[in-house]
Amino acid sequence: MQSTCKFVLLALLGTLMASCISATSERGVEPLWSAEESEPASERWKVGKTSKRQILKELGPPSQVVTLGDETVFYYLRENMKVNGLVLLVYNNVRVSAEYDRAIFFFNKKGMLTELSVSNS
Repeated sequence: MQSTCKFVLLALLGTLMASCISATSERGVEPLWSAEESEPASERWKVGKTSKRQILKELGPPSQVVTLGDETVFYYLRENMKVNGLVLLVYNNVRVSAEYDRAIFFFNKKGMLTELSVSNS
């Protein structure tokens, strides 16, 4: 009888210590460069014609600004993470998936766009 009670108590304790994990996390800037209703990046911003000021006005402050000699780089990043899992006393199974959306703009010393790269949504 006592061993049955101990087994039931251990099973109950194990059940109480088990849990499911589900979480999402979004970090970075709003991906305005990949808005579905807008035109493609190559049509929106033209090399030699688009300025730093225009990019800042449309997209806001970048995640990072990098200076490379006479060039300036605006780096925009959006990260979406999803975590799902099962945590038990003796077994854990956690899955993490991450999606990144990026846009990078290169400007010459006059502040004009020389190159751009935008990730596909």
